[in-house]
Amino acid sequence: MKRLCIPLVVCLWTSLSLAHASQSSPLPDFDENGVVDLPDFLLFVEHFGTSRGDEKYEDRFDLNGDGAIAFSDFLIFASNFGKTVPQAIDTKINFPLRAIHAAGNWGDTGYVVDQWEAAGRIGTLIPMDYIQWLKSLHINWIGLSVALHYDDSMDSTVERVYSSNVDIPTFSDEALRQLIREFRNHGIDVYLTLAFEAYEAETAAHPVRRWQLGDPAPGGVPPDNPNIYGLILPQYWPWRPDHPHHRRFVAEFWATYTQQAVHFARIAEDEGVRLYSLGTETDRLFRTRSGSYMTNGFGRELRSMVQSVRAVYSGLLTYDMHYDVLTASHFYGPGSGAGHLWADLDLDIIGISAWFPLTDSRPSTVLSVESFQTRYRQIFQNQLIPLANTNPDRPIVFTEYGAMDVIETPERPGDASAQNRRFVFTDSNRNGLDDGRETQANIYKALINTLTQYPGIVNGVFYWDNWIASDERWARYWARRRTYSIRDKPSEEIVRSAYASYIETPTTPPPATSP
Repeated sequence: MKRLCIPLVVCLWTSLSLAHASQSSPLPDFDENGVVDLPDFLLFVEHFGTSRGDEKYEDRFDLNGDGAIAFSDFLIFASNFGKTVPQAIDTKINFPLRAIHAAGNWGDTGYVVDQWEAAGRIGTLIPMDYIQWLKSLHINWIGLSVALHYDDSMDSTVERVYSSNVDIPTFSDEALRQLIREFRNHGIDVYLTLAFEAYEAETAAHPVRRWQLGDPAPGGVPPDNPNIYGLILPQYWPWRPDHPHHRRFVAEFWATYTQQAVHFARIAEDEGVRLYSLGTETDRLFRTRSGSYMTNGFGRELRSMVQSVRAVYSGLLTYDMHYDVLTASHFYGPGSGAGHLWADLDLDIIGISAWFPLTDSRPSTVLSVESFQTRYRQIFQNQLIPLANTNPDRPIVFTEYGAMDVIETPERPGDASAQNRRFVFTDSNRNGLDDGRETQANIYKALINTLTQYPGIVNGVFYWDNWIASDERWARYWARRRTYSIRDKPSEEIVRSAYASYIETPTTPPPATSP
């Protein structure tokens, strides 16, 4: 055996640099320890050179199934050496989720990733006191957003951009895998979403916002205020069906978008991500049918994307729809998330970026829990309950939700312009609480009360922008700034108390299982 093993070992290390093809057949993890490693190699060597009919021949070592365990089988083994055997993804989810969102590659989440990359990708990435903080909140799910990019309105290529030259780079594959592994090692499941974060395109010579993508522009250009969102000329809007480059542009866009979706679906499968979103707040793009203003639809392209992703990913699929689709369903048409999107694509969970306005104008005083709860009841009755009734087998989850700790946030909770504003304690009602943080807490309390009033309608809330940060760094900087985070604020205890009660009395929404 030694004479045979030594040259094969030499060949093994030589072959590793040439390995590139993944196998569709099961990985040669002969000892079933979850990784193709040296013990598997030694088992393979014991049977090398045998053929069907020999005493030591076993089918499992005949990797190409030709009846002989030979050098061709060794090459297959070498191409898989070091690979981890994917674990089956559990698609049965216990609701309600006890969730929080770490956002994407910005803020302190981006900072800790940069530090880990700069240190040579050695050691742990997530500070342990952040994990301990999550545990104190009873968190069992965390959201991560992965940035995708394009250059401008004429760019048909969806890309991963790792360079620090862009405002929000794409996580490196290594950093993303490390984040997922560390969270899962601590018993926290990961929700992964794709999001166009091409802020550079918003100020390009041919500008475009992500939520404008896919707009057929029957009037020549998207119907958005050019003084606010940038001037788009008809000749630079190839989403128009009558544009000379329309067919080529649309085909290339969806082909490259699907490639990126499959790339991250493979990572999600490898790392056991249980919920994966194909996009975020691109609702003029995520439409399966035409109708009303939307004279086009992308049903064929979207179905192709879902099929390609399902081919490599066995977890649950969703899409993160902006709440505006529900409040302006006439604009988005029948193929949107307010219509047939979920059923047409057979998605498993309905995801909503739930930045619903809670007042009609900007408040100047702290509003009560009761006033916010009245507005939430209207939202549930007018938008969410009808959506749930239309999709009885698809649980609804707020895949993004939050409120800044500023007094004006109820009018536009999604307005992040106050982010990083210096914290100045203000207590106009003289109750010992900062007005902004009291407003945030009242909003969260109102939502949680409404969730209790309508059990099983919304089955989880990913509280936005709770970045990965050590206690020291948080106290040194972000605790002195206005943010979406609940950390060290009155809203923290409100979420903690709610999540503790979820453990004691879980609700029973529709089942979420993949096809």
